[in-house]
Amino acid sequence: MELGSKSNIFSKIFSSQSDRGNYTSSKGYENYFLAYIGVGDAEVYDLEIYELNREIKRRKNIALFTNNILNPDDFDIISYLKAKTSKYNGSVFDLDIDLVGYEEINNRIKRAFDIFLKEEGDKFNNDRVKFNFIIKVMSWIRIYINPLVIDYNDAPKVVVYGNIKKHELYFLLILYIAGFDILYINPNGLGELQNIDTNKYNIEIENNPIENDIISFEERVKKGEILDKSSIKKAYTVGAQASKQISDELLNDAGFIKPWQLQNRNIKTLLLSSTVDEVDIYWKEPMKLRPGFKFDEEIVTLPVFFTKIDGVYRDLDEYYSLVDKLQIKDFSYFLQFDNNIRPLAKPFVREGYNLSFFVENNGRLNKKAIIKEGNFSISNLSLRWQENILNKIEETILSDMFIEGLNKDDIVKGLYTVLNMNEKFVYLINSFDYANINPKLIIYIEQMRMFTKEIVFLLLTLSKIGFDIVIFTPGGVNCIENIINSQIVDIHRLDVINYNLKYKSSRQNSYNNSNRNPSSWIEKLFGKWSD
Repeated sequence: MELGSKSNIFSKIFSSQSDRGNYTSSKGYENYFLAYIGVGDAEVYDLEIYELNREIKRRKNIALFTNNILNPDDFDIISYLKAKTSKYNGSVFDLDIDLVGYEEINNRIKRAFDIFLKEEGDKFNNDRVKFNFIIKVMSWIRIYINPLVIDYNDAPKVVVYGNIKKHELYFLLILYIAGFDILYINPNGLGELQNIDTNKYNIEIENNPIENDIISFEERVKKGEILDKSSIKKAYTVGAQASKQISDELLNDAGFIKPWQLQNRNIKTLLLSSTVDEVDIYWKEPMKLRPGFKFDEEIVTLPVFFTKIDGVYRDLDEYYSLVDKLQIKDFSYFLQFDNNIRPLAKPFVREGYNLSFFVENNGRLNKKAIIKEGNFSISNLSLRWQENILNKIEETILSDMFIEGLNKDDIVKGLYTVLNMNEKFVYLINSFDYANINPKLIIYIEQMRMFTKEIVFLLLTLSKIGFDIVIFTPGGVNCIENIINSQIVDIHRLDVINYNLKYKSSRQNSYNNSNRNPSSWIEKLFGKWSD
């Protein structure tokens, strides 16, 4: 789930046949007519439209309509269809006519015409109106459906966005009866769908609040792309009780992933929103076992934590234990922040302004020139990783995440800081296999310390390339909230605020306290044993 309650309509329309409950090998593929009406969370909606559009572009078996379908004006097609239907005597199936180039699909469509006309024939005033309708829909099929590349193991699909007219709905119903998946998306209401018996056709409708504003599909895609690149997206963990089930399911699906198999893909991160307990649960899990992990031929989606924990538990041993548990040998970097940037990156120097020549006026980077320069800490990484990091720097520059925005000076200093990040980060990045445990950064802020813009710029970039980041502030200092959009950081508040609390590792006492530790998993489940 991203940024709220995500619809299952979009995933269902692309589900495999084996995942569809009514699938049988003898009948072949089963199909859906799904209607997504209204808009829930606007950002989720725009993101889903963006991802839907991206998926459509990847496939060759989907027809997309984002405006009303034009009346056919291809004279040759109309003449052919009129000649073939001149002998129409009440059955389209009996006509010798080619609507699509696949014989089985062609027969299904012809049979669907007859079923539809039998069910809805009384909607036409006379035979002439019915005949003109048949020609119109057949023309649409020849023009828009015939070019699709159809796989007999998967239902071809039609996606329609916005208000549609009566004959357009009938066009969708005929294709649905013929075995096509239909996805109807209308943020402004049911439209013509309210004038048919949706139960009769087994049309599944998901209703959301109706939106009055008319926003085009193309505008939605642009808005979704901006959100996608800003990484202001969240996958909500499902709770400790379900964690084993999730792990088992994903192990079955992702068990084939070999080491380093995904490294040639671009990275997209998904921010995990969770409880503090769930941070503890998922922190040590490989990427492939986290909710929201997925990949295709181009992109691997990495669910990461960008979390800030204000205050402490009343039991300080439990608090210190949490800080300790997040420090994983070979995968994490722990820092007690004291306003010194050196543990994070090389401090900015005047020569750093030379990087301004690599930043265009529109915020884009001359990435080839930066890589060619070759005297930065990230220059020790592979060319692929350098490109990934520069892409994420550019996303950070172009996205609207900083409350006061970024001026040219901020951009140059942020770029310098990332290019000259601490070598420990370089080592962690170099050993990161996307499907497995990701690198971690744990920051502990004892006193009232504030991050600079360049430090936050570095943290955002590290998050975008797959780092888990947790910031502990016992005193609840607003070290980051006053700099970037609060949606980007998952903020939790513990029992009490404790100013100037020094960090004290609890590991040396872990053995002595293990039997009576109130934070042990046994006591969390059953409470303390009575004496």
